[in-house]
Amino acid sequence: MTVEGARGPICLYAVVPASQAHALRASDLRDVVCGPIAALVGRRGRDAGRRGALRHDRIVGRALDVCSSVVPFRFGTDVRSEGEVHDVLALNLDSLPRHLEHFQGRVEMGLKVKLPPAVMSAVLSSGLDRVRVLAPGPADRRERLIRVSTGQVFEGNYLVRRRAVGAFWSAVEEVRTALPELPILGSGPWAPYSFCDFALQPVLGGQDRRSAFQTQ
Repeated sequence: MTVEGARGPICLYAVVPASQAHALRASDLRDVVCGPIAALVGRRGRDAGRRGALRHDRIVGRALDVCSSVVPFRFGTDVRSEGEVHDVLALNLDSLPRHLEHFQGRVEMGLKVKLPPAVMSAVLSSGLDRVRVLAPGPADRRERLIRVSTGQVFEGNYLVRRRAVGAFWSAVEEVRTALPELPILGSGPWAPYSFCDFALQPVLGGQDRRSAFQTQ
């Protein structure tokens, strides 16, 4: 949803530690600071389609490269003014710093496995131990099975330490070796979109508070 301001909508990209936001300042990017946190914002301009989405991903990726912790927003989270952004940050100073602390030094990694009807999900589960060790807490994993016409698709998202990204890829290779008949796809590192399932106060630009965090 887009809410027009005096000079067009302001896009909200991510929240980062305020002490690190200055490293991301650019002509097309500003930071709105509120206590220990800062929001990265910019003018959307005319890029409302795929180009805009790619630009959004690049900016969130830059934040992930530069900052130790990132709370990302989905593409299309627009607000009326930088003042509104500051108000939202102020109203959420009890939750956003906690999430930044939880994401400190971590990134999201993804795993997708196609399971034909003849293969039980328990067979895959037994091969995921090395992956799950890298994200041992219940709050550090998002796993689900999706039924499709050809069987099931396993989707896993894991919040792992940046220094453990190499170990994640090694674990994925072990799963491939153990289950060579299964199509397996790993992805990442990403900003932790899948783990931003909390609500903000108030509604951003009339949007549902949770939808602001959902993966694009």
